[in-house]
Amino acid sequence: MLFFNERYDQIIKILKERNGATVLYLANHLHVSQPTIRRDLTLLERDGIIKRTFGGAVISDTKTSEISLLVRESEQNKEKDILAQMALKYISDESVLFLDASSTVSRIIKYLPKFSNLTVITNSPKNSLKLAELHIKSFCTGGLMLENSIAYVGRLAESFITNFNADVFFLSSRGITEDGEITDSSLDETLIRKIMMKQSKKKIMLCTNNKIGQKYPYNLCNVDDVDEIIYGLNK
Repeated sequence: MLFFNERYDQIIKILKERNGATVLYLANHLHVSQPTIRRDLTLLERDGIIKRTFGGAVISDTKTSEISLLVRESEQNKEKDILAQMALKYISDESVLFLDASSTVSRIIKYLPKFSNLTVITNSPKNSLKLAELHIKSFCTGGLMLENSIAYVGRLAESFITNFNADVFFLSSRGITEDGEITDSSLDETLIRKIMMKQSKKKIMLCTNNKIGQKYPYNLCNVDDVDEIIYGLNK
């Protein structure tokens, strides 16, 4: 039987793939009872991720809600790996790096052992664990945990970041508008990224192609405010 966090992400994936589903379908597909699914949907609706319909649910407007990190990690893996490899040219031995909590930027980590004496600062506990497994020196901000993004945010996290000066900040975001505004659906993560930008010599954005032309509620910066945007396939 799947635990709630696992069902949470399976439900979101099914709703995205099918543009909605009934309680009966979800219960049969996930091998749990219909009352269990109804409770899950109630919690997901409370968080603004889904909308209940008669007998089922649909995904809420993703412009204003956050998709679970576990779902985002399963999307466009090949493209994200290519972006991560392209980003390596901005790293050298003894670099100090900021990594945001995005699923795209996290793909850089597995390539970092080729460099020596790196220091990495991140607001992602998942990134921090991966870095520790690879014996890479790292600091994790702490702070308020965003459950969907598995990211630390808030004043404690923001204050922690100001203790460091990074050579490079690797970031991603939910969208880039046609006018060149880099936008996101999370105000808290946008504020964290703003401080990381301020504390970094160089800002490098990784952008999968599905983000081009997308506009979300919160403005991070203009494309002119970053040093380089590494675009995905077919750009």
